[in-house]
Amino acid sequence: MLEDSRWRGYAMVVCAAICWGVMATVAKLLFRDRGVDPLILVVIRADLATLTLFAALALMSPARLRIGRRDVWAAAVVGVVGLALNNFFYFQSLHLTSVATALLLQYQAPILVALYTVLIQHQRLRGRVILAMGLALVGCALVVRVYDPAVFRPNLMGVAAGLGGACGFAFYILASRVALRTLDPWTLLTYAYLSAGVAWSVVIPPWRILAHGFDLGMWGAFLAVATVGTVVPFGLFISGLRFLPPTQASIVSMLEPVVAAGVAYFLLGETLIPLQILGGALVLAGVVVVQTA
Repeated sequence: MLEDSRWRGYAMVVCAAICWGVMATVAKLLFRDRGVDPLILVVIRADLATLTLFAALALMSPARLRIGRRDVWAAAVVGVVGLALNNFFYFQSLHLTSVATALLLQYQAPILVALYTVLIQHQRLRGRVILAMGLALVGCALVVRVYDPAVFRPNLMGVAAGLGGACGFAFYILASRVALRTLDPWTLLTYAYLSAGVAWSVVIPPWRILAHGFDLGMWGAFLAVATVGTVVPFGLFISGLRFLPPTQASIVSMLEPVVAAGVAYFLLGETLIPLQILGGALVLAGVVVVQTA
């Protein structure tokens, strides 16, 4: 039974990584081709995700909308410090650098999670977990072509934003794991995004967003980012955390850059060179190894 639960957790995190990989390419297209400001997309994403979550739970599981006062504060911490800051820094990094650079920086989060578990929680990392993390990190670097200056375009602000996103993602993983002791995953995600949306409304009120005059096609793209790229993957990931340790879950989520490279190849006509394919194979190997840890 326990083994079945672990496999369910791995399946959830893998599906989340696939959704995030697709969303990264869509977001970059919105920045590059439609001139959408990253902060505007962060706010719209949070608002639409909140509306989607509340509507879905009200229709399918109203009981999950009930939450205690103490749990509201826990969800608020996850939403504001984890989701809001991670989304903001990640999109800023996408805007200031490249998809490759932003993804590589974002996926330093597993290292931060592992350091926390070792230094703060005094847990020992198994050799297979360390091996899996090493394979996945090297694989990510090859997938995003870290060795190619034409593709990997770091700058000081972009790198700082990317590392900020990694810190936010690591915090989200660790804080969610704690909050899940008393909260249902979808309840936690709903009130976390509500908190993030309220926080962002102070920075950019709704009427300022409407003043941009986005057409229906743009709102369709925003809704796709908020649902397929946000509600679904974050819901799956946070559900997977019930069955997996944070370090293992964060390693499996490193499939995102592999998915993003594949999407860019099939939809945008970008090339895949042998080293990228090797990198993808290393990430997959890391995911397989961590499942046996």
